[in-house]
Amino acid sequence: LREEFLMETRMSNLEHRDFDRMHKIVRRMAKKLATRYSRRRRHTKRGQLDVRRTLRRSMPHDGIPFEILWKQTKIERPKIVVICDVSRSVAAAARFLLLFLYSLNEVIAHLEAYAFSDRLVSVGDILETHDVETAIPEIMATIGFRSTDYGQALDDYEENFMDDLDSHTTVIILGDGRSNFTDPRIDIMRRLHDRSRAVIWLNPEPETFWGTGDSEMPRYRQFCHVAKTCSTVMHLERVIDDILKS
Repeated sequence: LREEFLMETRMSNLEHRDFDRMHKIVRRMAKKLATRYSRRRRHTKRGQLDVRRTLRRSMPHDGIPFEILWKQTKIERPKIVVICDVSRSVAAAARFLLLFLYSLNEVIAHLEAYAFSDRLVSVGDILETHDVETAIPEIMATIGFRSTDYGQALDDYEENFMDDLDSHTTVIILGDGRSNFTDPRIDIMRRLHDRSRAVIWLNPEPETFWGTGDSEMPRYRQFCHVAKTCSTVMHLERVIDDILKS
């Protein structure tokens, strides 16, 4: 009952004493997805006969189709870039998203992680060489708890990492889209959208808050393939499941 309650609790409301239990829950979710999708790398389209392969296989039997072959679609392992706002209001959600993704290395071909408050930095090396309990405080000490500036973070990403994006890459942005009334750099968001396979924005705030105060979500949203509220680990699981399905 405690675990079910935690899975549906807003990540920003979780207490530090629950983190160990939540880490176990997230790793278990990730293992379940990894097991499911490592078996589904090739998806068979039942009902769509592969005529060429069936005829080729039947040649040793004088053309009699003893074995029927169906068309298949190869499901590639996704390439993911994750950009996390680690300012105070979003830090808890960033912790669990990064833990979730780094627990899925069996079914994710390539994962790059970046974190920002005002400036953006790559945090992949920290996450690969430390467990999450050590890595997250180190990331927060490096870049967290500062005044949020989405425009500057996007500018840093374009200047240093944009060339790594291609049409096979899914970009996941986790943040509330609140940029303290600084320039949101919508122009860079447009280029990020155009270069990648998909842009998915996960916002811990309810959708009714988007566009209020210093929120730039309505402007960012027009360059996202998916933009949705993601405030619990149950939401995270559904989003990652959808990415792996596609």
